Amino acid sequence: MNVLPILIGLMAAIGAWLIASGVRGSRTSDAATLARQRLARQELGLGQSAIALELEKPLRERLFAPVRSWFGRNMKRFTPATQAASFQRQLDFAGTPFGLDPAGVQTLRVASAAALGTVGTILGVLMGSPVALVIFLLTGVGVGFYLPVLWLDQLVRARRAEIEAALPNALDVVAISMEAGLGLDRALEQLVRHQEGPLTLLVARALREIELGRPRADALEEMASATGVEDFTALIRSIIHAERTGVPIARTIAAHAAQMRVKRRLHIRAEAARASLKILLPTVGCVFPTLWLILLGPALLVVLSATTRH
Repeated sequence: MNVLPILIGLMAAIGAWLIASGVRGSRTSDAATLARQRLARQELGLGQSAIALELEKPLRERLFAPVRSWFGRNMKRFTPATQAASFQRQLDFAGTPFGLDPAGVQTLRVASAAALGTVGTILGVLMGSPVALVIFLLTGVGVGFYLPVLWLDQLVRARRAEIEAALPNALDVVAISMEAGLGLDRALEQLVRHQEGPLTLLVARALREIELGRPRADALEEMASATGVEDFTALIRSIIHAERTGVPIARTIAAHAAQMRVKRRLHIRAEAARASLKILLPTVGCVFPTLWLILLGPALLVVLSATTRH
């Protein structure tokens, strides 16, 4: 068996792993990030030079930074603007996992495609069939290229589920604070101060934008659209409409919180009703054959032994 394809595949897999670990293990260190670090240190009275800040970074980050920057520049050329914007929205909503940017996601896609394509090549070579080699190679490249996208979508869905679960309680806090005499902004500050989670992070970002001079309606609408939760978007629109028409906002928020609890209760009941159907397949496919084997196995052995004697 020719071992040259296996050696080439292993070298490609090691290179893909090094690229992926470099992107995953470090954050983006461009000029803007370095400038922000310097400004932050100057505000604290600890202004330092760019070289000193660079030397403070871990050795691993300094070693992989040139390779990561080169890959980032090249991946931006092959990343369409619409797809890059979509990746950026998903990364911002998911909390920027591992400090990735759109170019980093594209790099992970290429590295994953190379790694799984290498695995497929090795499997095809071991099977010794050219058709199997082509099938495993194409399958590995396709799965590896879309695997980071699926991972990012899973992070977004998990974050959205957390927001939907925390939304009714958060709305109760805001409604109670407003009924106590606070305004909407101060009530949102109470929410950020007393609760933690992805929803409070979005609210805190919106409050900072409002403090910097952005209109409240624009900041709240962008916050709602970033979540992708329809109930939250409807709530923000209702709050903006109530603020413009003079309707009490606290009552609007309390009504939406009660409605969300009812919808969540109905959703739980629907999922509980589907559980009986979901458990039917493993019951029929796994439990029943085992019971039949335990109950009918001894009788079958007796019948087989009696037939063999005669």
